[in-house]
Amino acid sequence: MDHCLDVAMVFTKLIEARPRSPLGDLSEGQRQRLAVIAFLHDFGKCNRGFQNKINPQAKNTAGHVMEAVALLDLLKKFWPPEWKRLITDILSWFQDKDQAAQILLASISHHGRPVSYNDYEASGVDRSAKELWSPADGYDPMAALDDLAIAARRAFPRAFDADVPPIAATPGLQQRFAGLVMLADWIGSDTQFFPYRQSEEEDRLAFAARAAERALRAIGLIPPESRRPRPFNAIFGFSPTPLQAALAGAIPLTDETRLLLVEADTGSGKTEAALAWFFRLYAECKVNGLYFALPTRVAAREIYERVRRSIEAAFEANERPSPVLLAAPGYVKIDGRAVHEVLANPHGILWDDNAKDLRREQMWSAERPKRFLAAPIAVGTIDQALLSVLKVKHSLMRSVCLDRHLLVVDEVHASDPYMQEVLCELLRGHLLRGGWALLLSATLGEAAAARYFDRHAVPLAEAIERPYPLLSGRSQTWTMPATRERSIEIELSPTLEDDAALVPRLIAALDAGARIFVVCNTVKRANALFRQVESALEAERTGLLPALFALDGVRCPHHGRFAREDRERLDAAITMQLGKDSPEGARLVIGTQTLEQSLDIDADWLITDLAPMDVLIQRFGRLHRHDRPRRAAGFETPRALIRVPTKDLAEYLDKEASLRAPAGLGVVYPDGRVLALTWQVLREHRILYLPEEARAYIEKTTHPEAFAQLPPLWEIHGQNLQGKELSRIRQALRSVLDDRPFGELHYEDKGEHILTRLGEPTYEIPLDPRMCSPFGVPIERMTIPSRWLKESALPETIRAEADAEGLRFAIGKANFCYTRFGVEKDDA
Repeated sequence: MDHCLDVAMVFTKLIEARPRSPLGDLSEGQRQRLAVIAFLHDFGKCNRGFQNKINPQAKNTAGHVMEAVALLDLLKKFWPPEWKRLITDILSWFQDKDQAAQILLASISHHGRPVSYNDYEASGVDRSAKELWSPADGYDPMAALDDLAIAARRAFPRAFDADVPPIAATPGLQQRFAGLVMLADWIGSDTQFFPYRQSEEEDRLAFAARAAERALRAIGLIPPESRRPRPFNAIFGFSPTPLQAALAGAIPLTDETRLLLVEADTGSGKTEAALAWFFRLYAECKVNGLYFALPTRVAAREIYERVRRSIEAAFEANERPSPVLLAAPGYVKIDGRAVHEVLANPHGILWDDNAKDLRREQMWSAERPKRFLAAPIAVGTIDQALLSVLKVKHSLMRSVCLDRHLLVVDEVHASDPYMQEVLCELLRGHLLRGGWALLLSATLGEAAAARYFDRHAVPLAEAIERPYPLLSGRSQTWTMPATRERSIEIELSPTLEDDAALVPRLIAALDAGARIFVVCNTVKRANALFRQVESALEAERTGLLPALFALDGVRCPHHGRFAREDRERLDAAITMQLGKDSPEGARLVIGTQTLEQSLDIDADWLITDLAPMDVLIQRFGRLHRHDRPRRAAGFETPRALIRVPTKDLAEYLDKEASLRAPAGLGVVYPDGRVLALTWQVLREHRILYLPEEARAYIEKTTHPEAFAQLPPLWEIHGQNLQGKELSRIRQALRSVLDDRPFGELHYEDKGEHILTRLGEPTYEIPLDPRMCSPFGVPIERMTIPSRWLKESALPETIRAEADAEGLRFAIGKANFCYTRFGVEKDDA
């Protein structure tokens, strides 16, 4: 009974939240009626089988979810008087009795997975229900139900007033209600907020009300009373660009602007613009929080510190929404501090830096990924947001947490068709419930933009004429002037399969003092090129070896196949050596797509494998990104060398019209039409003017009308891709939540198989014991691509052996090594 009160009071505080209640406009009586049903979420625990669990040796135990449904469905004639009177009242509180039954099911579903009639019928609980709810051994479940019913009337008297209008419990309201009960149950079960009663005389109702208020403020679900962020200049230390100024004050706050799309080139200040929009919405009480979603954990980690510092600079300490969470599994931080080593701290106080104490209770949202969206400010991957709309456990809890936030989706162009479909469904529901969302992209084509705004794509000629940079709402656009204009000198080099031909030019550029990025489409290519360059320097120019990128003196490439601890330090080293305040001098970094993801780094010369135009423009954003007093001779203007095949791309189409070209073309980037058009545009434009002509380059390589201009042999290739795309979209639509009422809302197979993105996953497998990496730090896990383990069972742990180069280990019959080149197959 105490626990039910605790949960009901948390629920009550949650639905009183401002700027708007998660359940819409409800009267005091209606809110108390829903609180009664939240109070009843655990009535199934009254059954005798569940109560038997107090005895570890008991065999006749039971759960409390399906058992609760059985009581409502099968045992009506056995209901005790107070319980019967309560349920009779509840049946009159809604527009019809079906809604009442559905909302009771929603409350019973508080463990994260909706209870459906399919689940109930398959459970077989009907065979034991009567025995579970019958008195025996001095315990009467029906008397316990009566006690709960009496306590509910005492705690929420307004619920039973005759003048309360019936509640329209639509499927949408049922799902919001269920998510709130899940959240309230999780908070109400936490003994740091709600300890067991100290005496029989304790007024638990009064205690629960105070504890709920304290818990929600500590977690950040109740924001500070004052919402007065400082002006833009004071927060960021510079005057706003036109885009930043528009979002900070010029754009109206209307239904039209609940969904906005920012299209602007890399380095144009989109992150600060997004934060300016959040500060404004927050100050106007339109939102209570922020979720900043990025395509990868690495990108999230890079943006996190910028967001955290901005939040800190924007508010006085007692007015600051807190905590600020890095919501990336494996990298979790709270207010800038790593938490994975202190979650088990039994003393409550996490740290004390003399300025402030951060107590364990403020870490609540950081302790489980399912709680991440409860944080008032969080930076994480798009996956955490997408999980709020998929049929997975606790999706409804994630969703009600996200409803209160401004959802910012950065690098939205990185979404594949499956992710795009799920994101469209997420945005639809978020906006329908009064939420706000902002999409950021450097390179979003018209076909993709139209999907997010649920409109038809405009013709190619019209799409090319659309301005860039641009701020778009549903039916209105605002043209933004570019913050800088650049011309990129393009060189097409048929060296995609000839690393040796590239090495002399790299050495010559290092001689000139150039800062060079080489971006390869695959890790294997990056490692191979690095080895060849390093061997050439060791043989011919040892004086240039220090120019090769290194971590703590250990030379290495940069890609995603490093242990988590090393990857964090590699990214920090990249920023230190090539970031805004990095020292002058020659530098060569060889890596993969990790060099284009949210790292604030700067190069004189970019060498890249052929990739889609939107990806290349993202990579070009690393050229001359920062103002430097001088550039290496010959690199005073931005230059890019694009490595292309020696044959026309069409010659790599196989009999089934699938692309099988070198450098991951056809695998990493499967749409050969986009690649062929990109190569064509690059042949025609040896100087690219950015961002002035970015729109034309993107549309000429991604718009459906542009595909029709290709030779006929690409048509079958396109049809094959469209078939796969439609299959993925259908899969996405089967995976997303629908508007069914409880009882009909059903998660197949417990939803464990549903993914936020398709493709081959990677596995993080613990090392036992942990080992020292080639860079001299302890590492706890190895990241292995799933395709390397197809013939091997996934082990629980890896036992590795150290050698002079790093670590070696086996999984099944496959041998691996982990060296300064990351994880590789140990077959060379």
